[in-house]
Amino acid sequence: MQTLSRPTARTLALLSLLVSSIAFAQVPEERGSGFPRWLGLSVRAGYLMPGGQMDGSPDPFYLYEVYKGLFAAIVEPTVRIGSNVELGPWLQLSHAQMRVRCSSDTTCPGSHLRFGLQGNYHWNPSGPYNPWTGVALGYERASFNVQGIDITYSGPDVTLQAGFDRNLAGIFWAGLFVNCTGGRYDSLEVKFNGRTGDESLRERTLHLWLGFGVRVRMAAPQ
Repeated sequence: MQTLSRPTARTLALLSLLVSSIAFAQVPEERGSGFPRWLGLSVRAGYLMPGGQMDGSPDPFYLYEVYKGLFAAIVEPTVRIGSNVELGPWLQLSHAQMRVRCSSDTTCPGSHLRFGLQGNYHWNPSGPYNPWTGVALGYERASFNVQGIDITYSGPDVTLQAGFDRNLAGIFWAGLFVNCTGGRYDSLEVKFNGRTGDESLRERTLHLWLGFGVRVRMAAPQ
């Protein structure tokens, strides 16, 4: 039986120690690289359909008489609490499809803005399919112009939402969502000829937005 010479044994021992040192040094680098596990970044694109009254006056504006619908984009950075819960702000920017007409040929211009905070629960955050449900608290500003008069209704709202994300590769996900928003406008602002007037609405009533769309997400699987 042959035995290793002392120089050969010493060389193998040094090589083994070197490989172990390199592997040990690479572990923190691998763990520390990539997308932060506590962070999630999502963008949604969807369509929202209106319903209900804008106020409770005897001759009210109905939301569907002002808006046909909204093409909406929602940006939502979130902080992940544990494996299943995420919290964070959101901002919705919309292109408004207007129904109210300023003439027989043209619709009146309008806009719509919402923002707030949300919390979502992910049922299977390790994938590959991850259904989620959540609730969002927000504030809404619905604006339109009729014959040179700028009118803005604003007030708080609550959104129930659900969807699922499919893991595409690594930190990238894509999926569908649906939501239902209920709110009440509590203030009215009117601008005309450089003058601005606002009032708190006494007669308030519920209005709705029903939405659906797609979501693209960046988040490390848990």
